[in-house]
This record gives sequence, C-alpha cells and structure tokens, in this order.
Amino acid sequence: MNTPPIRINRKRHLAVSVLLLATMLVVQEYSGLDMRIQQLFYSADGWMVDYDGWMVDYSEPVLRFFIYRLPRTVLITYCAVVLLLLVLSLWVKRLARFRTRGNVFIVLCLLLVPAFISAGKQETHAHCPHQYQEFGGPIPYVTLLETNKTPHDGRCFPAGHASGGFALLLFVMIATTRRRQVVALAGAMALGWSMGGYQMLNGRHFLSHTLATILIAWIIILIVHLLLFGNRPIPAETRE
Repeated sequence: MNTPPIRINRKRHLAVSVLLLATMLVVQEYSGLDMRIQQLFYSADGWMVDYDGWMVDYSEPVLRFFIYRLPRTVLITYCAVVLLLLVLSLWVKRLARFRTRGNVFIVLCLLLVPAFISAGKQETHAHCPHQYQEFGGPIPYVTLLETNKTPHDGRCFPAGHASGGFALLLFVMIATTRRRQVVALAGAMALGWSMGGYQMLNGRHFLSHTLATILIAWIIILIVHLLLFGNRPIPAETRE
C-alpha cells in the first residue's frame, strides 16, 4: 500500500529556510568555521604529488568526468528534453500528455535555481578557498561581508556546480507517495553533496557555499510551487 506523501507547509518552510540562510551567513561570518573545516582538506606539503595541497586533484580526469561533467550534462539534457516536449505538445497532439503543470514546474526549477545561484556569484564577489593565501593562493582571506573591500572580484559564492543536484529537490514537492518523496530527497541530497563535496575537497568551495546553495534552491522551489500551483493540495496534481 502506497503511503500518502508528507504534506509540506510551503509558507512555513519558506520562512524557516530564509531564517536558516540568514543564520548560516552570520555564523560563517563571525565563527571562522569555514576556514577551520577547509583546512582539513588542505596540506601545505601536499596530500599527493602535484595535488597543490588539496585532498582531491581538480584536474584528475576520471573524478572530474563522473562528478563534475557527467551530472551537469545529464541535468542539462533532461531539462532540455522536458522543455522540448512541452513546446512540441502545443502543436503535436500525441505529445499533449506532456503539457502539465508538473513538467512546467520541473523546467522552471531546473532553470531558475542555477540561474539565481549564478547571479548570486556575480554579486557577492567571494573567492574560492584555493585563491586565498592561506591555501597557497595570492589573495588575503576576507569574510563574505568584506569581499567588496578587495580589489579582486571572486565568483565562488554560492556553490554553482552543486545547484543542479539540489534543484532536484523539486521532486519532493510533486512526489505522489511518501516513498517517492524519500527517494527524491535522498537522491537530490546525495547528488548535490557529491557535487558540492567534490568542490570542497579540491579547494573550489567552502562549506557555507554549499549550505547556501541548498537553502536558496529550496526557497526558489517553494516560491515557484506557490506561484504555479497556488492553494492546490501538496503534492499538487501534476497531470493538469
């Protein structure tokens, strides 16, 4: 027997997520936790030959393909296919079944989450760990709120690569059974953290970068769902 999905109070989740995001930013700003955690993945003597001190080699081709390029390619392809089916369904009767709110929701989330994260990277000017002097780079470390005081602009906050994986949290909102919700949650978190964790281990992101991406992704998903489905039951009917 299929257990009904957990009913998600979107406005409450939205308020809590915004509060958590603000709290996380304050904590990382004044605690120095980012630096302490990142130092666990770096050694000035180098973990392995030619790894520039980081636990994972950014240029290692196998890991880079399976954790960096492949997930991004699959997600972009999936979004493009769903979008194409939606567009074609306007003219091809056989494809009319693909013209659903659920598919519109999928496309919007997969497009908007990375887009907002990318826009945030342009505005925050934060640098990546490997660019700081503490990790062998040329730039003195500054906190997120101090990045506008440095002459060099960074493009590392929030975590862009992980945004595609965490965008899949959208399926938690449209899953029709509790089991599917759990699978959607576990899958999105596993993919997002593998992508974000890879970037932490090779010095491209701090922990706060990835945490911010999770929360921003969930906030966007909740807002899109509210706008698209209104007061329909959660999960909303995806066949309409």
